[in-house]
Order: sequence, then C-alpha cells, then structure tokens
Amino acid sequence: MGVLAGCTPTTAGPMVMRMGPGMPDENFFQLGLRAGPRLNAPQLSERGENSTFQGDAKPFQNDQWGIDLDGSVTVPVDDRLSWHLGLQGEFVGLPVPAYGVYTGVSYYVGSERLGLSPALSVRGASDFGLGNNDSTSSLFGVEATCAFTVQPEPGMSLGLVPFFSVQQSLVNPGSQVTTHFYGAVVAAQVKFGETRTKVELSGGFGRARSGDTSWNAPVVGVRGGR
Repeated sequence: MGVLAGCTPTTAGPMVMRMGPGMPDENFFQLGLRAGPRLNAPQLSERGENSTFQGDAKPFQNDQWGIDLDGSVTVPVDDRLSWHLGLQGEFVGLPVPAYGVYTGVSYYVGSERLGLSPALSVRGASDFGLGNNDSTSSLFGVEATCAFTVQPEPGMSLGLVPFFSVQQSLVNPGSQVTTHFYGAVVAAQVKFGETRTKVELSGGFGRARSGDTSWNAPVVGVRGGR
C-alpha cells in the first residue's frame, strides 16, 4: 500500500518555528499535520510523469501540494539556544513515502513577553523510488527563519515567521534543479490550563520557484505539543 501511495516530497516551511523563549529545562515534543508545495512538480510534469503543471491556477492540486505528518522535538542547550529535530511522512490516510528529516538550531533574543528567534536548519527528503513513477524524487537544502513573537498572557504566544529556503531538487535519472521557497506564516501557540499541553496553529503563503517556474503555495499547519 505504501509503494502504491508513494509521492514526491512535500516542503512545509518554516521547518523550525520557535514560538517564544520556550522551556529551558525540558524537551518539547510536537506532533501534527503540515502542508506545502511539492517543489519538483514542474520537473515531473516536464518529464510526463505528472499531469500538466497548473501553477497559480490550482494551488491545491495534489501533484503540486501535499500534507505531511510532522513530528519534532526541541531540546534546550541553554537558556537561549535550542536544538531541533523533526521527522515527516507523506500523509495519505497513513504516513507513507515520501519521508523527510530536518534538524537545526534556534537562538532566542528578548524578554519573556517579546522577542525574536533566528534559526537555521538543514533538510532532506525522498520517495526512495517507491512512487508510481519510474524516477526517484529527492530534496536536500537549507532554510533560514526568524520568528517575531509576543506573549500577551501566560500560556499564549503569537508570532510572525518569515522563512527562506534553498534546495536541490533531484529527479533521477536526469534532472537536477535549484529550487527556492520563501514566504511567511502567522502562528499562535496556546497552553491548556496548568498542563504542559499546547496547540499550535499556523497559516500563510510562500512563493515556490523551481528553475524558471514559480507559483504561490499555501502553507498551513496544526500541531499538538507537550
């Protein structure tokens, strides 16, 4: 079933999204759904392995936009520096190929109420040749983000998170293209009562560019954490 449902990797930016100073003495685990563009969609369309590329006309077309099951952990190094590790699986009822991994670091500057968190991360993803096509689709790259956050009351964090990524899109055999994905999301993270459980909602837009082809891509996500 996983082989039949295999599809090209989804890019759900921003990968690292630190919503405030965080917890300096405890790890923070998150699990949820993230959505974004398939940056190698134009390559596959040109090879005849996808339907005609629709671009801005149909931003939610499955060939160029997908949903990931996303799990991550934030590990505090000190009061300001944190390490992030995340895993992703393409979501089609169950997590199936393609799969991805990302890791990065963030640094918080500011007070308990107001601050920013620049972050740098690297990412890799592939369908390992398990999809419907004869090719193997993979992505490898780096992403920079900077979350501007405000905590209007205890247990609530609001933020604006611009991001910019550069990735190599490999469709083997025979196609390698430098891709860019940049944009911004607004996000809210809310804590439930006196527990450690939090819910994070995010949404925005990015501009995807693969070679000479570019299009707008919605970016949305919902994750629970504790």
